[in-house]
Amino acid sequence: MIDWPHWLPLLAVLPLVGGVLTPLLFHRLPNAACFWAASIAALTLAVAVALLVRLLASGGFGYAVGGWLPQYGIELRFDEIGALAVAAGFIALLSLVFSRHYVARAVEPDRAPLYYALVLINLGGLNGFLVTGDLFNLFVFMEIFSVSAYALVAMARAPIAALAALKYLLLGALSSLLVLFSVGVVFAMTGTLNIEDAAVLLDASSAMPAGLALAGLATGFAVKAALFPVHFWLPDAHAAAPAPVSAILSALVVKAGVVGLLRTLELFAGGDDLLQPLLTLIVWLGALGALGGALMALVQRDIKRMLAYSTVANIGYIFIGLGLATASAVSGAMVHSVNHAVMKSALFLAAGAIIHRTGLRNIDDLRGLGRRMPITAFGMAVALIALSGVPPAAGFVGKWQIALGALEAGQPWLVAVLVVAGIVVLAFGVRVINALYFRPPARVPVASAIEVPASMWLPVLLLAVASLALGLAGTPMLAFVGPAVQSVYGTIP
Repeated sequence: MIDWPHWLPLLAVLPLVGGVLTPLLFHRLPNAACFWAASIAALTLAVAVALLVRLLASGGFGYAVGGWLPQYGIELRFDEIGALAVAAGFIALLSLVFSRHYVARAVEPDRAPLYYALVLINLGGLNGFLVTGDLFNLFVFMEIFSVSAYALVAMARAPIAALAALKYLLLGALSSLLVLFSVGVVFAMTGTLNIEDAAVLLDASSAMPAGLALAGLATGFAVKAALFPVHFWLPDAHAAAPAPVSAILSALVVKAGVVGLLRTLELFAGGDDLLQPLLTLIVWLGALGALGGALMALVQRDIKRMLAYSTVANIGYIFIGLGLATASAVSGAMVHSVNHAVMKSALFLAAGAIIHRTGLRNIDDLRGLGRRMPITAFGMAVALIALSGVPPAAGFVGKWQIALGALEAGQPWLVAVLVVAGIVVLAFGVRVINALYFRPPARVPVASAIEVPASMWLPVLLLAVASLALGLAGTPMLAFVGPAVQSVYGTIP
């Protein structure tokens, strides 16, 4: 059954078709729309797991859409990077389950079916982006998940949501133009859009247009990933969006920028003279992002803005690893991309549950909430500890590997950056935990709060437990991403 050839396109087709049908079938039935969307996401996750089983059994594989040869048609391929679709399906499913009660208050009732449709379309775009083997469809799927993300940010009732979505749209449109222009340059130079074929033909290409294409792709995907200093759309968008949307944005959408950069490095793997300056720049920007994002998170009073800035910091960690280009560092960056997705989705959903129940966002106003909402507070505390990098939780594995890679590359100063940023992350985590558990309530909504429904606390708890389990699974995860490291970077130390 796993060898059925059409599993791979279903990763994108199922949620895209399901998303388009949602407002048509359930425009007056928001509760039914939620169950429909969650069912589609669960089915998509099952497909992703089936593909992962096949990948583990026989290695990466491809699918030629319509039977056309890859250099002429559309190629899909499932490799270790494409396996991120499992994490995407898992987080999207839990976010949709969480949304059942949350959306009734956070989104206008008549727009709820559209909300569920956009979440499914976003998932379909992300999955297509992960498994496409050609540059043009990389751009097409990027536009699908980007446009749906802009609309999802604007779904919130708060007036600031529209402004945040507009800022996100403008920066996203600029990055999309850069990517499309660069794809055109690569096609003009090579005559193909297939990533593997273009990578071979680019080896003998002129340095100037190749450098232009590399710069355009890297900049465009850096904006999508919210790498410092092109991160300034992220805090407003993540803070203003509905909490499940914030979870998807931070966990998945910004990681698409990381995947885009990996595909770019794969495309230009033969051009060491072009790549080395880019990798050096990535390391420096990653270091500035890690420190700056952590410090900005520390001084925030709004809990969602704090989590948004911590995303900037963790993207910095990931880009440090990618820029170091050693096996340890790159493996650590890839693993941390997955682990951060799980930890941060737990935190945004927990923050959403707190805001849903109390209406409070200021961290100091949440004093004593651990006694009133014990499961939600426990999930948030566990995820915060994991995020800080305390062993053996999920946040430790990737950071440790990136630090080892920095030592292997002869750049011990980066270890200091990782340690300082980690201490700052631990500091704001302790601040939140202290408010939840060790200070008396000061606000009536906290003193009268009760735990949210099971459909809201269960996703938080599952993700919090996963934040611990992924830390214990660090060794097999590092071994799993090894072939992807070699595929993207070639033979590296």
